[in-house]
Amino acid sequence: MPKKHTVDEAARGMFAAMLEGKLDNYVGGYSPGERVKARVTAVREGFVVLDVRSKHEGLADVLEFTDEEGGVTAKVGDTVDMVFVRQNVGALMFTRATITAQAVADQTVAQAKESGLPLEGLVQKELTGGYEVSVAGKRAFCPFSQIDLFKTPDAVYVGKKFPFAVMEYDETEGNLVVSRRMLLEKEREAQKVALKQSLREGQILKGKVSRLAYFGFFVDLGGMDGLVPLRELSWKHGTKPEEVVKVGDDVEVGVVSIDLEKDRISLSLKALTRDPWLDIVEKYPPGAVLEAPVTRIEKFGAFVDLGNGVEGLVGTGRLAGGRRIMSPREVVTEGQMLLLQVETVESDRRRMGLKPVDTRIAKLQPGELQPGMQVKGIVEGCRDFGVFVRLSETKTGLLHVAEAEVTQGGSAAAKLERAYPPQSEVTLVVKTVEGEKIGLTTLAKWQGGMKSDVEDETRAFLENQNTGRGAFGSLGDAFPELKLK
Repeated sequence: MPKKHTVDEAARGMFAAMLEGKLDNYVGGYSPGERVKARVTAVREGFVVLDVRSKHEGLADVLEFTDEEGGVTAKVGDTVDMVFVRQNVGALMFTRATITAQAVADQTVAQAKESGLPLEGLVQKELTGGYEVSVAGKRAFCPFSQIDLFKTPDAVYVGKKFPFAVMEYDETEGNLVVSRRMLLEKEREAQKVALKQSLREGQILKGKVSRLAYFGFFVDLGGMDGLVPLRELSWKHGTKPEEVVKVGDDVEVGVVSIDLEKDRISLSLKALTRDPWLDIVEKYPPGAVLEAPVTRIEKFGAFVDLGNGVEGLVGTGRLAGGRRIMSPREVVTEGQMLLLQVETVESDRRRMGLKPVDTRIAKLQPGELQPGMQVKGIVEGCRDFGVFVRLSETKTGLLHVAEAEVTQGGSAAAKLERAYPPQSEVTLVVKTVEGEKIGLTTLAKWQGGMKSDVEDETRAFLENQNTGRGAFGSLGDAFPELKLK
């Protein structure tokens, strides 16, 4: 067994060495006009098959090996001098070396122009207005507009090989103009037909960012470009194209809508990510308290960042806290952190209503309210008929204009607001409690009311004295428990 193993290893080593030696003699390809020593391996109808030290067979027209009487002069094993003309599908085409290399190159270029078949060219350098390209051993010119489908600022072409189509060729003058774009457009048109047949809404496709615009960015899907509009860039409001992609990026997008008649495809980048709204709603249900920064301010309120690009709105009325303001900017600024409470959640409209949380209100603990009880509160707002005062997180009382210490005449609301500024702290007295309705009064009014009651009782007593009954009789009536000796 050990001996057999040794023989197998040696055999494998010899085979590898032979294969390596054979491959060393192989060539990757030839340039038009290049001379080659070839060996005839077969003679077929119409062609002579040649071994040209390549993985592809070499072929030559059998007429080039035919004498005047029509006999084929080529024999298997003959070594012949050949010149490479062009590459055909699966084979390399050669001609007899009696034709000059320049003639072969001219013939190759002329055939390419006539047939529309591409020729491989090497971009040598950049010139004024285009590039110098070496094609079939000849110097050609490719305009900037013909080197690619779209102008790409960072693209590099010099030193690279591409297939080119012959646009213009003057054999007499030797002028040769080539285009890479013509071939790319043909390829793109074929891709477009295939893409149209397979496109479906909801599909997930891969593509390359072709260009950016102020309204979104375009993606080359292979044959057609689709647009990712601003609203489909990200779940975060105000995202710009340059913030998420750059030209040349490979991206994965979802197909939103298709209009083949107008060659329009609407795409989405954000559709491939989870809607952060769902997470925010779970995290902050109605009644939840949170802290968030102000992101932008509008006439109707201030938007705050709830995380992952989701925004909530604090209305102007809520920000004013009962005051009269022209703009939310009077009370908040961008970047300011606010302590807020979730008031409403509208999932169908993706809206969340918020209100500021006043920590002073959270500290108000008046307990069970009774008439005559002194309470502290925060002024919420003023109206013509009175002042609303927050007494706790769940209770609000009304200081009626008749109970407030303001003069009559003029705008009652304006006078009340000057006397009781919104958001200010006040100390008042509970006057009445009727279910959820709580009437308030000032300490002076309450004490004045008590004084009025005593005065009424005194006046009634004096009136009783004037009825004609004796002083003691009147006094006795007033104080029945008093006994005189």
